[in-house]
Amino acid sequence: MRKYIFLDIDGTLFSTSIGRIPESALEAMELARKNGHKLFLCTGRSLAEVVKYLNADVDGFILGAGSMVYAEGKRIYDHPIDGSEIARIKHTVHAFGLGYSLEGTAGAYCSPDGYESLLKYFSGGSTDREKQIEQCNANCTYPETFGSEESDSIYKVCAFGTKWDPVYPKLAAALEYPFILTKVMELKNFVIGEITDRNISKANGIEQILAHYNAEEFDAIGIGDSANDIPMLEKCGISVAMGNSTPETKKAAQYVTSDILHHGIWNAFVHYGIIEGEEK
Repeated sequence: MRKYIFLDIDGTLFSTSIGRIPESALEAMELARKNGHKLFLCTGRSLAEVVKYLNADVDGFILGAGSMVYAEGKRIYDHPIDGSEIARIKHTVHAFGLGYSLEGTAGAYCSPDGYESLLKYFSGGSTDREKQIEQCNANCTYPETFGSEESDSIYKVCAFGTKWDPVYPKLAAALEYPFILTKVMELKNFVIGEITDRNISKANGIEQILAHYNAEEFDAIGIGDSANDIPMLEKCGISVAMGNSTPETKKAAQYVTSDILHHGIWNAFVHYGIIEGEEK
């Protein structure tokens, strides 16, 4: 029976340690589609930030944590943040001493602190600044002077810091309706918080995809690693957390696969019979 598989990118497919998708995950995705299953990248990244993946072996994209949806090359849903709200969000994030990025259709536009954070994030471990900038450019991530809400539609705002407590909970309380803050990643000295419309989530994007194909939730498989993946996991008939997931994400999943660098996607696909083979 055909399954509709929704894959997060960061921490699920893309590894910051190696700066790319592991080969076993790419192989698993290719085999899954050959077996007749539909694959979708379901990410908090904006359209510009997935430019490297637009020719990936997938059937569509859920972008901006559910605010933009593509199926078979056609945009079937679009819900950017109203431009009048962006300046207010920027001011609030800056007031708490955090960097930010504004994630839009043509690029992700960063404050100085936000840009420095993403230079390291996309570096793949390299300390060469020119290579870091090259990697940011490849992911359409730029200083805010390149453009902003005035020249592009913005779908999500990310806030970057070094520790979650106590700053991020205070930021969450300061955001005005309908915006909420979700912890996306917390590593040593590096935290990403995602600011989105509380009425939009990856689950909403999955609804759009399933309706497009006249498919049911029990046909859907969601695989993720962080808190913004929990709505996706709760929406899908089968939910999988990566071995490197946050504790709350593992708790929300039916099955926990191995870590991203220990063939997590491959092993999950084998476990559920999406592809044939043995776990690695």
